[in-house]
Amino acid sequence: MRFMTPRHLTSRSLFKLALAAISISTQVAPGTDSHGEEPLADQGILELFPGVDINAVTSRYGFTTLDAIPSRGTYLVALNQMMTEDDFELLFLSDTDIDHSELNFTSGDAGPGTQSIFLFSVPGAFQNQPVREALGLEAAHAAVTGAGVTIAVIDSGLDPTHPVFAGSLAPGGAEFTSHPADPTDPYGPGDFSDQCNGVDDDLDGLSDETVGHGTAVAGLALMVAPGAQILPIRVLNDEGTATAFRVAKAIFYATDQGANVINLSLGSLANVEIIEDAVKEAVDLGIIVTSSMGNSGGANIEYPAGLNDVAGVAATNNSGVLAGFSNRNNEVNVCAPGVELVSSIPTAMCGPALPGSAYGEADGTSLAAPLVAGTAALLLEKGTVLRWDDFRGALRQTCDDIEDLNPGVDHNDLGTGMLNVAAAVEWEGPCHADLLEDDVLNIGDVLAFLTAFAAGDPIADFASPRGLHDISDVLAFLRYFGEGCPL
Repeated sequence: MRFMTPRHLTSRSLFKLALAAISISTQVAPGTDSHGEEPLADQGILELFPGVDINAVTSRYGFTTLDAIPSRGTYLVALNQMMTEDDFELLFLSDTDIDHSELNFTSGDAGPGTQSIFLFSVPGAFQNQPVREALGLEAAHAAVTGAGVTIAVIDSGLDPTHPVFAGSLAPGGAEFTSHPADPTDPYGPGDFSDQCNGVDDDLDGLSDETVGHGTAVAGLALMVAPGAQILPIRVLNDEGTATAFRVAKAIFYATDQGANVINLSLGSLANVEIIEDAVKEAVDLGIIVTSSMGNSGGANIEYPAGLNDVAGVAATNNSGVLAGFSNRNNEVNVCAPGVELVSSIPTAMCGPALPGSAYGEADGTSLAAPLVAGTAALLLEKGTVLRWDDFRGALRQTCDDIEDLNPGVDHNDLGTGMLNVAAAVEWEGPCHADLLEDDVLNIGDVLAFLTAFAAGDPIADFASPRGLHDISDVLAFLRYFGEGCPL
């Protein structure tokens, strides 16, 4: 059992799309917002022990089931009026059917200021933008393109008609927004009313909050890994808001769909256990998880980027100077360009407002994270990376030192430095069979493998399908052992 105090997720996003000829300017929201400061009214999350019937639990307390992840024994429930929030969070202490209980909170994109500013940008600006040279993409793509790798983009959805996604969408894309369909929404069901028109359609004082966010994020992941497949999973509504339960449900779904990389360009100021559990399961199965550090420009630690097993990404310009809006703290894992990046925007939603426009310029850690996700896809295809620890090692060995470019910034706040995709692809990789991590392969590593294999430890999980220890893992280990360690 795990003791949990009330914790919250907040939506923290700075997303700007800029297209160079038309200006539909909207006022940018203040640097802070209220998402997640209070729990959602009368909603709680229950994680049950295996074999427990949710109906028995809801009947016991007068709860109503709102949503479910049955494969994980996890449920979203509406509390009855007689139970306080504090009492709900402590239910697991007195009820032997309940493994964990916590309140549901809002989450969202990497904030603050989720409105869009639209100007025109020509398609060539996407293919020829300076960040490609800064990352060394031409050299990297001569070796690998991410073929055979699926990147799940958990975000605001994407425009499947955009030409950048032609032939690059994996089957199984999902919709987890929860409100009735807006008839003007080209994506189908979901709680979207704001459109790409510079108008405050839902009269909340903001316009075009997250229109195009997921489309731009996915486009940049493909720019780095053009051979990869994108699995789009929509959790954010038009306000850039989701819930903790919805985000965790999407992570579990991406895991079940066989994603190899999961990108979360969204964040929270607090660590919520259901999301932490979903991330841990994904990482244990060899999935690389990338996430934006947030755009409040301070030392805030946002999650899931702040988790130990997640590549938390801060934003720089193309030269490696930390962006003023980027969060900076010692939980940053890697920096990547996030200033004036050109990416895809949803033609289905923006076409009527911006005829012929399909690309725009964007700032934010939301746009830096998918560059790292794409890099993970390249290394997974190459085989130098099998799991998160390998990818972390690749970043440590190949990122560019940018400490001198950022005077006054603690070097720990820059993580491993600035992403260098070309260098990462050239990296020879770790010694996969060196389970004792002493740079020598001997009988000790064989015994360590057999022990881990018998225990079902992820360190002995070398081959697909991940999570299943069988003869393919034994054969893979023996192959790596026979190949030896890179010099």
